Amino acid sequence: MVLVVAVLIVMAGCAGGAEQKVAVERQAPSRSSAPAVGEQTSAGPQVSVPAGKFTFGTTEEQFQSFVTHSLVNFPGMVEKLRKTFVIPPRQIDLPEFKIDQFEVTNEQYRQFVAATGYQPADMTNYLKHWSSGTSYPSWAGTFPVVWISQEDAQAYCKWRGGRLPTEEEWEKAARGTDGRMFPWGNQYPSRDTTNFGFGTKRAEPVGNRTEDKSPYQVYDMGGNVAEITASTVKGGPAPLIVIKGGSFMSGGRDAAAYKRTLLPGVSVRNETTGCRCVGK
Repeated sequence: MVLVVAVLIVMAGCAGGAEQKVAVERQAPSRSSAPAVGEQTSAGPQVSVPAGKFTFGTTEEQFQSFVTHSLVNFPGMVEKLRKTFVIPPRQIDLPEFKIDQFEVTNEQYRQFVAATGYQPADMTNYLKHWSSGTSYPSWAGTFPVVWISQEDAQAYCKWRGGRLPTEEEWEKAARGTDGRMFPWGNQYPSRDTTNFGFGTKRAEPVGNRTEDKSPYQVYDMGGNVAEITASTVKGGPAPLIVIKGGSFMSGGRDAAAYKRTLLPGVSVRNETTGCRCVGK
């Protein structure tokens, strides 16, 4: 049943096909807080998330709010959604860690490919928006890299001396310790808060929405592109990968820090999902 929910989410996120692929490759106005292309190193700035406990998961009240803001409703939907959430919330104690302040960009990923010659064993949809998988569109250097798998993201982070965040680390970095719904607080997003809900129909340079930042000053955890984590859950013949965060194609409810999308590995490479790293 979890897999059914995942497929439905993928279908909703990929609606519009060719039109949206073209749209995502148009340049967005830049007001980014992140370094420009010429200033980018293989790893962007990181912030520290202090050790300690935080609220992981969602309350019944928060879950019902999520359901109320759903655009789709069909018999059994609520219970199918419930199976993808961590309910009730629990207190998780994590050691201190460092996490990328911004999503990994096309330029940063290009430096990884150039340095290592990396190519995945399965090239299906790999860097679909690049030319021959070697160069990104000229305007896209500060945009988040997409069309990568969990394996691709892990390889990039490992090259940097880091790794992908676990679901728990990602959620703490996004919501802090006060149990808030969204990185910026408990208010549902407006068009100015974060890049979500078909507002621009494209990704934007990382750090472009200055209000979309967490208590630890981590940007774009509510929108722009969703993000791959190191976590998986059981789901059919193969584990499902936990994806966190909203995207430019998702609704405002999907910006909730406790929300999780569960995708089979073959579906992670898409135009709305990128990554960030923890560690070096």
